[in-house]
Amino acid sequence: MPYITLTTDDGFQLPALHMPSETATARPLVLIQEIFGINSAMKQAAAAWAAQGFDVLCPDLFARQQSGVDLDPTQPAQFQQGIALMQGMDQQRAVRDLDAARQWFARNGKGEPVGALGYCLGGRLAVMMALSTPISAAVSYYGVGLEELMPAEPIAMAPCLLHIAERDAFVPPEVRQTILARAALQARMPAHVYEGCDHAFARPGGEHFDAAAADLALGRTLAFLRG
Repeated sequence: MPYITLTTDDGFQLPALHMPSETATARPLVLIQEIFGINSAMKQAAAAWAAQGFDVLCPDLFARQQSGVDLDPTQPAQFQQGIALMQGMDQQRAVRDLDAARQWFARNGKGEPVGALGYCLGGRLAVMMALSTPISAAVSYYGVGLEELMPAEPIAMAPCLLHIAERDAFVPPEVRQTILARAALQARMPAHVYEGCDHAFARPGGEHFDAAAADLALGRTLAFLRG
């Protein structure tokens, strides 16, 4: 799969997977990784979103620590490596790196709207983009730590769609209620809870993959980003 190099606001040369769509009217999409780097699941996701008519750019957000991270979440040691990399990440810096991808689309004539979509850690960063960057819309799949981010009052922010797994151990019921209550305060922050689903329910081949829920989330995402 082809990679390009983004120049960030501090001059860092950031690798990014680029998966263009064959659709002439493709919309730009910044795809945001999980804690396992740009691994086979993220490459599969990039291809899937490109097939849905998006020009996909997925920055390697661990490159400032270790370039080319490709981890298997089913391997305990690699899972722990992903957690360590996440803990070593400056998330505010990562959001600025992601915004370099948005700017790349603009510089290359892609224009507006540019969407962002992320999973897990990427789901958190997608919400951060909605709160603090000129992204046009953001989608968060089972984002972690959202209760720490979401304002307790209405604010001006990009439209942001939340997909939440009912049985997600990272989002216990009381946390989920906080997220839903705060999402309801915003004018354009729809939130959906997927009953009986666990974290990463939309990762094909994953332990908790749920095809019906993934399809439902896909339909909602396409309607949201194309709306």
